[in-house]
Amino acid sequence: MSHYMRYIMIDEQPVGHAELETALIAADPIYAVEPDESAAPATILYGDAPAAQIEINVPGDGLFNQELDYLRRDVLATDDGTARERVLATLDTARGIVAAQVLHGAYDEHDAPTRLDPLWQWLFANRKGLLQVDGDGYYDGLGLVLRVG
Repeated sequence: MSHYMRYIMIDEQPVGHAELETALIAADPIYAVEPDESAAPATILYGDAPAAQIEINVPGDGLFNQELDYLRRDVLATDDGTARERVLATLDTARGIVAAQVLHGAYDEHDAPTRLDPLWQWLFANRKGLLQVDGDGYYDGLGLVLRVG
């Protein structure tokens, strides 16, 4: 079983797998990212156990616009006007998406997503944007912005 979490960046400054790995290792040296090539999907490891598959999508890579269209559909189905407009504005100005497929294999369903907390905390501190969680909603660094699903 797995689900997706996505950090939608509106920052002009790009991010790569190596930078994300450095941030994770700073939080806990047990983390690793393999492979560390920015253009390819990578695996976040917590010790020997895979915690997530991660991909960085940017305009022109073929998947970026598909992801935004998918996310926009769910947001448009909500009725919270102010929050919905904030999320739509983020999607409309997105410069990149850090997409993580959370892998539950080695962890229970509630523990698996917490393995990525240092990643999201670093992104909130270093890149402007919102975190989207499948079946839940959109978050900023302070908490829930819009419930979706």
